Amino acid sequence: MHIRYTASLLLITVVQGLFVATAAAQPAQIDGLTSQDPVKFSLFEEENWYLLADEPGLHIARARDAFLMMDTHTAATQLRKAAVHLRIAASDGTERTKRGLKRAQHELEKTADRIEAGTLKSIEEFDLATTHAMHSLSEYHYWKAAAAWEKKEVRKAGHYLRAAADNVEHAAARTEQRMKMATAEVARESRIISSSMIEGTGYAVDEVGVGFEKIGNQIERVGHRVAPTMDPAAGRRDSRRAKGFE
Repeated sequence: MHIRYTASLLLITVVQGLFVATAAAQPAQIDGLTSQDPVKFSLFEEENWYLLADEPGLHIARARDAFLMMDTHTAATQLRKAAVHLRIAASDGTERTKRGLKRAQHELEKTADRIEAGTLKSIEEFDLATTHAMHSLSEYHYWKAAAAWEKKEVRKAGHYLRAAADNVEHAAARTEQRMKMATAEVARESRIISSSMIEGTGYAVDEVGVGFEKIGNQIERVGHRVAPTMDPAAGRRDSRRAKGFE
């Protein structure tokens, strides 16, 4: 039996020890929780949600370390934590990013199940599933960064831009050397720009626009290497560009 919770504030959901933020200004629903899930809520301001942008990547990194150490319980738990973050993120964004996040969420959950069942033995299989998740997150965070920049929310845009850079670099980590190096360079430049945006000084509007253009194009290039499929109906990545404050 599934339970649906409705909330009008941004909340932190605790599901079997998984702390994640969800909901927004509009009433939101949390699906997929069962009557066996111990659930409680605590307030987390919507405007601070961007501060958790790096959480899914951290959970995935911990899961990989645990898997290599043959700690299957921790690996599966950390993957499920990342999957919950993706589930929440999929309630926002473009149709393309929603599809990518939902697909990656299910892939992480299946991978966690296989780890616990002892049927996933290869780090290559583990990396394949998590690479898809990291790329989906990079697309989502790119979209969030561009949306925040257009609203003149510079600090928030900087946090999301940095998350997009980190995630696409991780997604490209197991591509060919040329792609890996090119992505690392674009990610490095994006982190420099995003740091200035977060600090609120030392950035130029034109420089930010170029930075968005570069990271957006690189996310698309990496996607052609690592994404499971390119959905023709979805078209190209959201062509939104942060050219400056209009």
